[in-house]
Amino acid sequence: MKKLKILHVTEAMGGGVQNAISKYTHILDSSEHIVLGRPRNGEASGEFSAGTRVLEFHGNLLKYLQHIVKVAKYESPDIVHLHSSMAGLSRALLPPSVAIAYSPHCYAFERRDKSPLYRAVLWLAEWMLAQRKQVLVAVSPHEATLGRQLNPRMPVHYVPNVLIDGVEHSSVTAAKTVSMVGRIGEQKDPLLFAAIANELGHELDFLWIGDGDPVLKQKLTASGVQVSGWVSPSKARQLVSSSALYLHTGSWEAAPISAMEAAAVGVPVIARGIPTMDSLGYFTAPESAAALTAAVRDFFGDPVSRRRVTEQTQLLARGLSQDDAKQKLTAAYDNFNHMKTYKSAAWGSK
Repeated sequence: MKKLKILHVTEAMGGGVQNAISKYTHILDSSEHIVLGRPRNGEASGEFSAGTRVLEFHGNLLKYLQHIVKVAKYESPDIVHLHSSMAGLSRALLPPSVAIAYSPHCYAFERRDKSPLYRAVLWLAEWMLAQRKQVLVAVSPHEATLGRQLNPRMPVHYVPNVLIDGVEHSSVTAAKTVSMVGRIGEQKDPLLFAAIANELGHELDFLWIGDGDPVLKQKLTASGVQVSGWVSPSKARQLVSSSALYLHTGSWEAAPISAMEAAAVGVPVIARGIPTMDSLGYFTAPESAAALTAAVRDFFGDPVSRRRVTEQTQLLARGLSQDDAKQKLTAAYDNFNHMKTYKSAAWGSK
């Protein structure tokens, strides 16, 4: 495949989305990458490849969507890769002949902190936007399934998140520490993590790696959970790698890299049984606090349960192949090979 010029666009420059984009810049390091985003202070994660150009925008969403069109016209990339639902709104503004790859990183209509009516409106918006020519680059089998439901004619490619740099297991393991990584907010459901800590805090240590909503943070600490605050990506990986168990309580997800990194360094993972985590192959337990508490208790108290969680995590980790992800991302972008003249059609002669 010829060298591509790819414009990556995200509304939220930080957290898991930034981490995922950084992986794409490394996987296809022979391509030219430009990243356009609205930065989130203190939430930077993932390092882009050396040649990546990063363009920041500070302003409201409407102005940002207009700015995306301006940057795309000026840069004239081969592919505009939109990351997350907010950036995905620009599909309504970009010319029809622009080659668009879209990665929702969890469709917004899966949010559980919104009313059914609000989520229905979000679903309708995604359905309408899915009808234009584009390629869906899904980060989980579940996300791929949702994309096919929105438009059965749309090319859909599952490209798993993978690790780029090796992550070493800590030589010192906290034998009774249960960790979780993420922004303290509704999506990661810190109240569920706090409820489990309330039940098991006299037996185990609970660590939340991240920061966020001060009210929810206070509820975590009141339950005996240690909160690290925002730390560097390397420090976060170190804290996870020294844990005995990684417990992922997210209420809706794309494909959390923190859980993947835990699996990669041999830290067993128990995840809340939501469709995404089930589809990715994690060991999951039902969503209730009681069920997850029981799963954690069994992991530490029952050798058979511990072995079951460990073996399933090891199986998942063996599938984290960078070569496989590169092949799948290349195949997704190859959909645009037939659109050799689209740049002049979209923008006119420069």
